[in-house]
Amino acid sequence: MFDSGFLEMLIIGVIALLVVGPERLPGVASKAGKMIGKMKAFIANTREDIEKEIRADEMQNMLAQQKEEISELRDMMQKSTSEVSSEIDEAADLLGESITDAQESVSTKKNS
Repeated sequence: MFDSGFLEMLIIGVIALLVVGPERLPGVASKAGKMIGKMKAFIANTREDIEKEIRADEMQNMLAQQKEEISELRDMMQKSTSEVSSEIDEAADLLGESITDAQESVSTKKNS
């Protein structure tokens, strides 16, 4: 968090000793340590919550992309299905014409 070295900590300790006094310094140091621990835990929890939110946003973006891709695939399938259906209809029409022609051919041969 803060970049402090041994010299800075020594100066803070001497000032605390002069301000608080030697008899109350251990209690104040204990309270300060507990407060610092609580602040570190709070910062860690906050950082974790922010990371979860960022991951949730990333997941939502991925989900939106996948929905778009699925929509594109669905459109492609519908287009392919309609093309195949029209080709089947054309083939059925040609087959129907061929059957009709064959029946006419057979009936003209019988009449001859």
